[in-house]
Amino acid sequence: MQVVGGVLLGLGRCPRLSALALAATLVPTTLAAHRFWEAEDPSDRAQQRIHFFKNMSMLGGLLIAADDTGSAPSLLWRGRHAARDLRHDARLVRRSVRATAGPAAAAGGVRAKLGV
Repeated sequence: MQVVGGVLLGLGRCPRLSALALAATLVPTTLAAHRFWEAEDPSDRAQQRIHFFKNMSMLGGLLIAADDTGSAPSLLWRGRHAARDLRHDARLVRRSVRATAGPAAAAGGVRAKLGV
């Protein structure tokens, strides 16, 4: 999963999803592999601490990448604005139907009186 996520992120394909997937796999890996608080040897503890904080900094970068929209609006924003645009279009259709219903009814009344 990390290889596929890294390749997708590097190629710019589904960057938000791949960054989120990489972040999700990085947390358990870091907690399992770099337990610096359990190391007895001071040099080993220092090495594990370095790797732990390196992974935490990568996690921060991945979370930023997962949140970055690349100047494109988020799905929530797009959904809200699509709904607003649909409501606006529905109001326009309703107004145009009301505006044309009156003359059409009058023409129908005239036809009925003429017997056409």
